[in-house]
Amino acid sequence: MTIKLSIFGALGLLGQHLIDQLLHDPDFEIISLHDHRHRESHTDLPWFAGPEARQFVLKTPIFSPSDAAKGDLILSFLPDEGAEDIEKQHLQNGARVISHCEYARFRGTLLMPDVRSAVSSEETLWSTPNCTTAMCALPLALIHKEFGVEAVHATTLQAISGTDLPGMPAYLAQDHVVSPLEGEARALERELALLFDKAFPVSCAATRVPVWRSHTISLMIKLGTTSVHAEDLARILSHDPKILVASKAPLLPPWQIECVRDDLMCTIDAIQPMPDGWFKMLLRGDNLGQATTGLMASLAKTLGKGPARADL
Repeated sequence: MTIKLSIFGALGLLGQHLIDQLLHDPDFEIISLHDHRHRESHTDLPWFAGPEARQFVLKTPIFSPSDAAKGDLILSFLPDEGAEDIEKQHLQNGARVISHCEYARFRGTLLMPDVRSAVSSEETLWSTPNCTTAMCALPLALIHKEFGVEAVHATTLQAISGTDLPGMPAYLAQDHVVSPLEGEARALERELALLFDKAFPVSCAATRVPVWRSHTISLMIKLGTTSVHAEDLARILSHDPKILVASKAPLLPPWQIECVRDDLMCTIDAIQPMPDGWFKMLLRGDNLGQATTGLMASLAKTLGKGPARADL
């Protein structure tokens, strides 16, 4: 049986890419689209995902986010402002919701496969992490399980598409670095603390840079032992198919996004040992792909197959 989905925020940047991800997956059927712009002309809407997704949206009715959703699951990429009230109403009406909205990460259960996956059958609200959190969490989970992490400091360079539609004002986006992003930094700190049950302290400095897609992150990682080598970390990380450990950062053509492949959560460009048990790890990932829409689709595939389970 297919999992019937209602997509909220369907006309936003992430909603567009989510539809593109789901269209050819036989496990899913999109039965309704919802967006605040449901009364606007969809032919004039800026479109950034695949053309098939655009054609699907153009021939599909767009409902208000307050309209009834009949899917087995609501997948929500609604803007943070007002999302809590809308999703709360649907939850009260018996809906099951996976939300990317910030409030839900602290009201529902923050989930990420292979990092934090315990759920109960009574739950009806789950959330996905910030894209930057997701890119960091998977390699950190592998390293922490094998060697033990004592502290993390992250410095992030985040693409302007991370602001969703309509995007940043042109005077900020063009040749302009925007820093500090206090909200983005706090999100990564708080969400990693949730995902790892405060097993180690996390600090972050975040900056917006004038690239369209893909975030670049420098992680300073303090391990509990000084006997680990960079090759040991590379070996552990390379076992996960969603992580590419590159020997060096590839020189990509301008039309190719920096994450290299659509199926990757992140690419590790360098692992460098530092004094006193610290390692510097340079990674990058597609903020519109596996770290957001791919993660949402993965959770929907598990949670949509019946009562909530704890085997993500």
